Amino acid sequence: MRYIKHNLIENFNQFTPQERASLLIEEMSKAYTLYPEAVANILDSTQVKYKSKHPQDLADAVSQNSGNLKMLNRVIKLSFLVNQDGKVIRPNHKKTISFRDVMRQGTPFLKQYPNELKEATLIARDMMKEDLYSKTLDSTMVNYLNMDGQKPIAPTTTKSMMPTIIILGLIGFGLFAYYKTKKS
Repeated sequence: MRYIKHNLIENFNQFTPQERASLLIEEMSKAYTLYPEAVANILDSTQVKYKSKHPQDLADAVSQNSGNLKMLNRVIKLSFLVNQDGKVIRPNHKKTISFRDVMRQGTPFLKQYPNELKEATLIARDMMKEDLYSKTLDSTMVNYLNMDGQKPIAPTTTKSMMPTIIILGLIGFGLFAYYKTKKS
């Protein structure tokens, strides 16, 4: 499911753990696509190397450095600012906007939801360790790049495999959530 414009906080708080993980992949994919310069600023400030400012390269760099909680927390903050409460209108949106400028506008909103940000960062870190994460992210990135009119660097899936990958991703996240709650 594509969450193009929605109330992120409301959905995040009402979703199950596996639905939250799926929602985070969606929002992170949108952040890489809508804010490539801001994501690059985050990676630069946290000394994470990346190939280019193409959204897929940025996503790969974040995935490969999922243990870097400072970086991951900033990416999650940026992801939360994509939709916020579903009322955000971005006239004259520029992909070259810096992370600092995005945060200047979004910090008041983020300060209202510290628990959700912390939980989302930990969910993102844990889900990036799963094998299905990269396949699910790849397919989501391809969808958002196509919607944005950009070409994917190297699509790893075909349209006929998309439903299978989404279903496998949801099953994987469900199992992850089950085992996580069982350990608690």
